Amino acid sequence: MTCHPVRFTLALLPAVLVLSCGARVYGASEAPPALLVDAIERAVLERMGGMVSVVVDLVSADVESGRSLQAVPDPAARVGQPARFTLTAGGVRRGTAVATVQVHAQYARAARAIARDEIVTEAAIDVVHAELPGVAFRRVPAAREVVGLRARRAIAPGEPLTDAVLDVPPAVRSGEEVTVTVTLGRVQVTGTAIASGSGHPGDIIRVLSPRTRKPLKVRIIGRGAVEVLP
Repeated sequence: MTCHPVRFTLALLPAVLVLSCGARVYGASEAPPALLVDAIERAVLERMGGMVSVVVDLVSADVESGRSLQAVPDPAARVGQPARFTLTAGGVRRGTAVATVQVHAQYARAARAIARDEIVTEAAIDVVHAELPGVAFRRVPAAREVVGLRARRAIAPGEPLTDAVLDVPPAVRSGEEVTVTVTLGRVQVTGTAIASGSGHPGDIIRVLSPRTRKPLKVRIIGRGAVEVLP
């Protein structure tokens, strides 16, 4: 039997991620460093919201540990699949990790087939508390938020209703004034700036200080609200 080359390549992708050069692979009976797992868990919670529960299965990493580690998932990373995370500390890149992250949440899914451009109604959704299947690490809209939105494409019964399939208005629009939060240890300072990009909670954009015009890299945390990245 001849193996199709494209399928063979795709099948090997998770293995390639796990066996990255220099990475330590963690076996089923070996406890991975807690600080690494905590960094990945925090990253997922920040992007998906505090109303989810997260289980991290660390597969491999080329960083042993670190108290100030921050993790950032690749843009293509998905829940329930091996995902690569970039690890930084003090704004300096330290390495990468690969982990499979399971996320449970209360979310709305399609109760029936929804056509492209159809406006979602209450009768078209089910609200469930279950594991999210293969969605991006982005905030999941609450059930009350999806009613009245337009479908970006045809949606199959059972699909989670996220911004991947719905036309969800951005939390921040380019050119608008936003509230900026800066955290320095236990102290938080807030100010205002002008967004130079649009996005949803969890997205990373840049803002400009109205006084200095200095660009800052920030993460959207809510409607009209961002936080400066460490």
